[in-house]
Amino acid sequence: MRLGIVGAGIMGAKVAATAERLPGVRVTAVADPVAERAAALTDRSGGIPFAGFQELLDSGAVDAVYLGLPHDGHADACVEAAASGVHVLIDKPLCNTVAEADRIIAARDAAGIVLMVGFSYRFRAEWLAARGLVADGVIGEPLSVTDVIVEATPDTPPWYWDTGRGGGILQLQSHHCFDRLPWLVGMPLAELTCRTTGLAGEAESAAAITGTFAPGAVAGISLSFGRTHVAGPRSLTVVQGSAGQLRIEQGGALAVSSNAGERAESYADDDWLHRQLSAFVAACTGPEPAVPAAEDGRLAVVCAAAAAESARTGQPVRLS
Repeated sequence: MRLGIVGAGIMGAKVAATAERLPGVRVTAVADPVAERAAALTDRSGGIPFAGFQELLDSGAVDAVYLGLPHDGHADACVEAAASGVHVLIDKPLCNTVAEADRIIAARDAAGIVLMVGFSYRFRAEWLAARGLVADGVIGEPLSVTDVIVEATPDTPPWYWDTGRGGGILQLQSHHCFDRLPWLVGMPLAELTCRTTGLAGEAESAAAITGTFAPGAVAGISLSFGRTHVAGPRSLTVVQGSAGQLRIEQGGALAVSSNAGERAESYADDDWLHRQLSAFVAACTGPEPAVPAAEDGRLAVVCAAAAAESARTGQPVRLS
């Protein structure tokens, strides 16, 4: 499979390096508006550098692409790739609006391509193990889920905080939560309430979200991105069940507490990106379905839009 990398940033470089370890896959093209960055990545991983995405597609040099673009470029890039018959692995979020998601799905269906959304937590070993424990009833019935993501750096691309380009805390971080939590506990979200705050003149950089799952369990999501200092990313997820508690922490730590005792596991050296890219290749080259699919990305977009509406109105929003 000939793979193109669109966006030669940190993740683009990681995807290219991972692709080198997959049998039958080679990087044949890299597109980035910064010519030096595209050239540097092709020097390491091979392929032809391009300044623009359409130029890459027109070259006929790729069967599939990884899209690591600013959010406002996602919808057009997916539609353009579909029109060229090229499969797509796209970073979350799928796009900025529900209308864009519907447009992407229609283009995918018309072209018959594979489109997979890069919700990385579905491929992390500790999250896969945790999902299995919940499904096996180790902690009983899930009653509450607490999810926290915090990070801080003053060195971010300007579009991160440009609402018109799809920036802000809800687009940057909440899509992970809206996908990974229902997937983890096996229950869809039914209602969301959200409050946001941030620096004046920019998109919001912190959010507090409460949710209710369809069976009645509750969720609390806390997101923040510090803009004036440096602090490493931290993530903590706790599922409180009727018979125990499960905890997932930054760095691949998984712990379970129940009447049966305590257990702790570490997946610090897990190569989740290899697992994710392997799944994408399998979907492109064989009968395996693309999961997470565009529909999963659309559902996260719906949730993010509901959270934004709640933050605007101060009222809870039901999810249809």
